[in-house]
Amino acid sequence: MRYFEIEPGASAARFVRCYWVLEDSAPDAQVQRIVPDGRPELIFNLAQPYCTFSAGVWQRQPQSFLFGQITGPLLVRPAGPAHMIGIRFHPQTAGRLLQLPMHELNDTSIPLEVIPALAARRFRELEESRTAAEQAAVLDDIVVELARGHDDRDHLLDAAIQHLGRSMSVQVVAHHAGISTRQFERRFRQAVGIPPKLFARMQRFQRAMRTFETTGASWVEAALLCGYHDQAHLIRDFRAFSGKPPAALVDGDTDLARHFVE
Repeated sequence: MRYFEIEPGASAARFVRCYWVLEDSAPDAQVQRIVPDGRPELIFNLAQPYCTFSAGVWQRQPQSFLFGQITGPLLVRPAGPAHMIGIRFHPQTAGRLLQLPMHELNDTSIPLEVIPALAARRFRELEESRTAAEQAAVLDDIVVELARGHDDRDHLLDAAIQHLGRSMSVQVVAHHAGISTRQFERRFRQAVGIPPKLFARMQRFQRAMRTFETTGASWVEAALLCGYHDQAHLIRDFRAFSGKPPAALVDGDTDLARHFVE
């Protein structure tokens, strides 16, 4: 399996965290998992689409689709050779660019064909691109085209995303923004798709995974460094977001979760 990320161009970077590419010419049939990170993604399958476990059954993914916020572990498995390209949006930008109600898309996907703002020709352009650099240029064009007419930034939410990612409480973020907590929660959910408290938990979970893997800290140390009250608190979040305890998740070398840690 080969996974790598590409920085978006300057015009697209305000809306996109990164582009990513996943290639696997001979995947096994092992079930993989994706864990929540608070960022919707637009995904293009240039080879065999993966299958997703949903509502108790395995379902083939669309050829190209938008996946909204995921709030728990997403189980997937390959159906053949894989070549996927993704646009990982910032938490608050996908709904604005695509003109979609993000709170209605949690834990679900919609195919490219039913997104009015996107044209099928873009998929053909990606198929015809020969290099990752050419594909990134096509993705930049897609984002810039989507931004026309929807380029108005919500500076309050931009700041809130940063603050919540640094463990600031929802009440404090709302206070700094000069609005009530209830107003802030409603505005955040409309734009991002999930409540701000849930988003903040996702960011803390991601920080704990990253801290453990990059610093050599123990799970107890990682829990304290990332704002958990104790190790039991950390374990509860890991089970909620990954379906596994911490050690089992990080020991799973083939899990896609390890490639999609922010």
